[in-house]
Amino acid sequence: MLSELLKVYPKEKIIETLVPFLTKERIQTIDEVLANRMRSVQIAIERPYDIHNGLAVVRTAEALGASHVHFINAQMKKGQGKGTTKGTMKWVHLHRHPSLKEFHEAKGEVLLAGASADGELSLENLPLERPICFLFGNEKEGISEEAKKRCDLLFRVPMFGMVESYNLSVAAAITLYDFLRKKRKKLQRNGDLDTQEMIEEKARFYVRSLGIEQSNEILKRYLS
Repeated sequence: MLSELLKVYPKEKIIETLVPFLTKERIQTIDEVLANRMRSVQIAIERPYDIHNGLAVVRTAEALGASHVHFINAQMKKGQGKGTTKGTMKWVHLHRHPSLKEFHEAKGEVLLAGASADGELSLENLPLERPICFLFGNEKEGISEEAKKRCDLLFRVPMFGMVESYNLSVAAAITLYDFLRKKRKKLQRNGDLDTQEMIEEKARFYVRSLGIEQSNEILKRYLS
């Protein structure tokens, strides 16, 4: 597994050893993608009714540069959603939590912002200073009452038509796009990975690009 491989060798050695096996174009693409990664903006989905809508959020999050996605109490089968995510699942950190309690304990010191029609804040008024995790509920009921109690704040995504609510993946896309745009403008840079996080992510991306099996064979050959 990827996590086991990354524990065996120092990240810098993984990068140094695998780089000759990657094309210049792939290396440049990885550098550009990681320069735009936002570690401080995450997204979580509670009890998605249609797992494919939840997985569509993974694709959107990766495309916009938010690479940590949490699924809470979600029924997900191995290999499910490959067509929906278009391969983006291997580029993000996908966290699965059996309950809100486990998620809350694992999320760390981030502001938890729950999407709710009765949220006291509008999307455009969310604070930009702290790391944040957006929590969305399922398509029928939204976030649960327990989730609302665990949130630091509740926000609403503005709507101006007759429709009562957005599709889950659409609401998440609007939220991430708007917030990340403002966050990047405030930071005056496109990404927020520190030096060590950049090294760790680059090692992951190099292994993912070549494949875990091939990377393992190369690393064993040159580093063992």
